[in-house]
Amino acid sequence: MQYQAASDREEVLAVTVEAKQQPGPGGEPTVAALLERARQAEPIDPTQARGLVQQARVLARSNRDAGGESAALCHLAELSYATGSHNEAFAVALEARELAASCGSVRTQVSAMNLIAAVQYHAGNFTEALAAAQGALDLYRGTGERTGEGMLLNSIAVIQHGLEDTDRAIVTYEAALMANKGHDRPDLDAVTLANMAKVRADRHEDLLAVSLGESALGLARDHAPELVPEILARLAMAYTTLSALDRAATCLDEADGALRDRSDRRLFLSPGSQVTVRIARGELYVGQHLRERALREWGEALELAMQANMREVALELRERLAALCKDMGRFDHALAHQEARFALHREMMRQGVELRIRTLQIQHDTHASRQHAEILRLRTTELEQLVSQRTADLEKFQLDALQRVAVMAEFRDIRTHSHPVEVGDLSADIAAEMGLAADHVQRVRMAARLHDIGKVGIPDSLLLKPGALSAEEFAWVRGHTTLGGEILAGSVTPVLQLAAEVALTHHERWDGTGYPRGLAGDEISLEGRIVAVADVYQTLVSERVYKRAWTSLEALHLVVAGHGTRFDPQVVEAFVALMLRRDPSLSAQEQR
Repeated sequence: MQYQAASDREEVLAVTVEAKQQPGPGGEPTVAALLERARQAEPIDPTQARGLVQQARVLARSNRDAGGESAALCHLAELSYATGSHNEAFAVALEARELAASCGSVRTQVSAMNLIAAVQYHAGNFTEALAAAQGALDLYRGTGERTGEGMLLNSIAVIQHGLEDTDRAIVTYEAALMANKGHDRPDLDAVTLANMAKVRADRHEDLLAVSLGESALGLARDHAPELVPEILARLAMAYTTLSALDRAATCLDEADGALRDRSDRRLFLSPGSQVTVRIARGELYVGQHLRERALREWGEALELAMQANMREVALELRERLAALCKDMGRFDHALAHQEARFALHREMMRQGVELRIRTLQIQHDTHASRQHAEILRLRTTELEQLVSQRTADLEKFQLDALQRVAVMAEFRDIRTHSHPVEVGDLSADIAAEMGLAADHVQRVRMAARLHDIGKVGIPDSLLLKPGALSAEEFAWVRGHTTLGGEILAGSVTPVLQLAAEVALTHHERWDGTGYPRGLAGDEISLEGRIVAVADVYQTLVSERVYKRAWTSLEALHLVVAGHGTRFDPQVVEAFVALMLRRDPSLSAQEQR
């Protein structure tokens, strides 16, 4: 996989994988040797590299070398990803991850998980990408090694940038630079500094972007020449924004020269670098009032981006072209670009959803397979023990699977992934405060964790929307209560029966103005009334895309204000007593 500078195709880079140094019969090359030859050939001839990796996989399989085969699969996935075949890369990376996990090849497993994160990132599934990248980092840290930690942190920061969490992205990039210290990896520092420059440019901090870009360029010239054209292009954009057009032109002339040099030497040319240079040249032409030239540059960049399956960049270019055509009075062309942009965006959304569904299906199938294996094992025991144990296991598996779905519904926003557990724990504490039996308190805890499971059917565009929702959008979001009830309905398990009731009623109000059924007073189940308080409080004290985190005292005031209107008075009284016992300082703050 090629190291990429900070572009719209920022690569989530893999850590070096290892294959066993196992000689083949008759002195044929080892698996590791074939993979190394493939890496050397990749910049010049990707087709030859793929052939070598296929040979390595065949040899590893014939030698029953699962570690070598998983390493070969991971390299195949990298090659597919580098050529824009993201669906193929995703499928092969999943296979590599499972095989690596089965034989204990942790480094290959890390690489495969990081590649899965890259595919999810480019599909727009940022939350799934972040979970995979963080999982790769945690797994890698467990090996006790540190040489690849900086690049794994860089990958996480790229995804945070995609989530527009630029403050956290900058902190993570700085952690990546710290992790690289002492490992003599200036090439990785060049990647990270270039990515940081892009974050600063996106925040319109152009002087900082120039400073970071120049630092990245100095390292790349000596240690990562394949990054030089793109870093120069990004520098040119920053200089153009600062109206330093002569300096921008110098950067782009050097970038063109670097691309020609790589072409003359028959080295691999990153489509991302070529496109970014053309985008930057177009921006310079706009700054020089040469709009016809800018149209040509961006048109050629768009064609390259589409050929390389760089859909995010294609969206940006369509928007740039539409705006420029509009300014030039070419309204038909502007409309055509906007229509093409909307069509591409719809297709990207569709493919992103398909990838998310596929991921969920694979997770479900994996859990189902493990459960089936457990049932087969149990069949060797006494019949009575089998029936009893099987029932308990199935109920536990059902509850566990649904809890995973509930967490997944919240995990799309990294600020809320712990919300289901927090609401469950607080609901249980309120129930205990109200004198419910211990076994019922535990059922309330588990049921409350599933209260928002219906959000799994709500699009990211609504759940992660920072601004106010329209009436139509709010109606769609409100539907998570009925959808949650439908998902949980029909179970014979007491906890899931209670969870279905909670999912359906936790947005009902004591005065009858809630939803979805407008129930009032004791018509609402006690558990639903308890979860309503816990859910509102935990939401208030948590940061969301549309609001800051409230203090405990502010949230307590709002709950008390809902006494007898929004909330059951008895539940509010139990909640207040619980909170004051937990934190007596709240009473003192109230008096002040």
